[in-house]
Amino acid sequence: MRQADEDPGEAGVRSGSGEARFDTLYREQAPRLRRWLDARLRSREEANDLVQDAFSRLLGSDAREGLRQPEAFLNRIVRNLLIDRSRRVSNRTAHVPIDEMNEPAARATQEDAIELTQMRERYRAAVDALPPRTRQVFLLHRADELGYKEIATQLGIGIRTVEWHVGEALVRIGKDLGQ
Repeated sequence: MRQADEDPGEAGVRSGSGEARFDTLYREQAPRLRRWLDARLRSREEANDLVQDAFSRLLGSDAREGLRQPEAFLNRIVRNLLIDRSRRVSNRTAHVPIDEMNEPAARATQEDAIELTQMRERYRAAVDALPPRTRQVFLLHRADELGYKEIATQLGIGIRTVEWHVGEALVRIGKDLGQ
């Protein structure tokens, strides 16, 4: 991820206390990493999230004090986070709404109608059983069809938190429905 015109020794974080060293590393490397990730992800929010995660992991690493080139270690963390993100995105299944355009070809029988009614009741009960904040976020996303950014802004929480609540809701609902 290092740009060709950068000198590995330019970071200037090899002296000073650990906290000052980390602050300097953040000031010098975060903007470069954001630009690099923004160009690849085409999402400033995701780029900011990944940079934040990378620095959090670096800060939490036991090895950070003994690093001669913390920028290289940070670059590796960012690459790993990007790979993890790519795997998560590729494993997602597409959400297909059920409407007139996606109506099944075969007509439903009375038994199918009863089964559908029961499934809807179980689904509503599973949604009602969610913790209040998770239910609120899930309903804003699925029922009101708001995007993660809109939900985050409306509720005053981070996009990552919105993602977590939606994911948690899906897991809990899936368990309740026996899937």
